[in-house]
Amino acid sequence: MATNRPRQKKSSPILGMAAGMIDEASANFITKDSKFKHTFEVHVDQLIPDPGQARKKFDNDALAELAATMAEHGQLQPVLVRRNPMGAPKWIIVAGERRWRAANFLQWPTVLAIEFTGDAEVASLIENLQRVDLSPYEEAAGLQHLLEVRGWSQSQAVETLGKPKSEISATLRLLSLGKECLAKLSEHGVSKNVLVELARIEDVDLRNDLISQAQDGKLTVKQVRVAKDRPQKSLIDTLKKSAPSTPLSFKTLDKITSRIAVLRTQRQTISPSERDKLVSLRREIDETLAKIKVE
Repeated sequence: MATNRPRQKKSSPILGMAAGMIDEASANFITKDSKFKHTFEVHVDQLIPDPGQARKKFDNDALAELAATMAEHGQLQPVLVRRNPMGAPKWIIVAGERRWRAANFLQWPTVLAIEFTGDAEVASLIENLQRVDLSPYEEAAGLQHLLEVRGWSQSQAVETLGKPKSEISATLRLLSLGKECLAKLSEHGVSKNVLVELARIEDVDLRNDLISQAQDGKLTVKQVRVAKDRPQKSLIDTLKKSAPSTPLSFKTLDKITSRIAVLRTQRQTISPSERDKLVSLRREIDETLAKIKVE
């Protein structure tokens, strides 16, 4: 006798398709606890630049080029944003202000963004340091601000920013030129390498003279190094030319005095033989002053 078995229902193709779509969506869905943030669209008028942004000036031609690229290919990289503690506008730009400006230029209503909840100042500076068009002044001022706010040492900055210690040190040294002077030289397009060499010169008069040349666009790294070494060489050459049997004119004495003053203020290193020459000169001057009469 045959037993009645329950008929097995065939699976619905529609339900099977829906289940597959759900599985695929679940695999790609970004959970709340994920370390990766998802992108979203934000109205351009709900974004404001970060007042602590290192970059202060934007090249209009470069922005026009970026706008043209975005118009042709779209926004390839989202801007990083953080919530505005003041409430409105809702978002502050952490990184990507140029993209936001280009979107404004194109009159786009929205841009693609990602919320950033980490250290906003560090992220902003890192993005700027990776760009080659950040001026030496903006780079140095931004780095100094970050060190002061975070209380970092140079070693901590090296570790966090991924820059060599020599580069961090050289960048901060630029500020010894004075912020106003550095900003002005940066506006004149003086290269960072030239500015670093100028910052290493301790003689104020020599440095000011070279700064004037730099503003006229007539200064190279090699010229700065030659000018920095010249006072010491000129002093030794003058001493060598002054033979003991040759009377030393007061005009020559003025020249030697000037060279010695420059050598002292620059605190340059001299050889033992050159030091002996200076000691000998001092002894001769002391003995001469003791024997001559002053009318």
